[in-house]
Amino acid sequence: MYHIYISDKYYSFENIFKEYYTSQLFFAMKLLNSKPDAEDIVQDVFLSIWKGKPVFKNEIAFKSFLYLCTRNKCIDFLRKNKTIYEEIEIAGEIPNEIDYLIKEEAFRILDQAIATLSPQAQKVLNLSMRGLSVTEVANELRISVNTVKTTKQRAYKILRDNFGNSFVVIMLSYISF
Repeated sequence: MYHIYISDKYYSFENIFKEYYTSQLFFAMKLLNSKPDAEDIVQDVFLSIWKGKPVFKNEIAFKSFLYLCTRNKCIDFLRKNKTIYEEIEIAGEIPNEIDYLIKEEAFRILDQAIATLSPQAQKVLNLSMRGLSVTEVANELRISVNTVKTTKQRAYKILRDNFGNSFVVIMLSYISF
């Protein structure tokens, strides 16, 4: 059985395919407006992954790779099958859509990571992510400013330890709150 390595863990290709095929198919269909063409392209993307046997640093890197491969194959398909004017119009919309999809996926991963923390750490990070200052978080939760700061530091350390050194930096710098 073939495996894909993500964050030093291996996942069966079959499970990866089952988990991500549908999202890639919808993404490709949105770009191509054709289910049969989208199915062919997504299958080709997964075939490339199968043949390439890539190793990914983390789940975000894998998903980014997956969306970019699908997007690039869709653009190639459009170039071969559309007029230049149609191609320029569609290609101009693609970066915004992929940014949205990757950002949406990043939020989902961040929510899952935060859910592994203590209830207080979850509250502190969620309020901070909504744009509240340390003082506002402290007032909202009726705890001291130092408790908020300490809780955030500990939460970031746990996230880094559990999800990799660059996890917090990537997630918090990529997502604009």
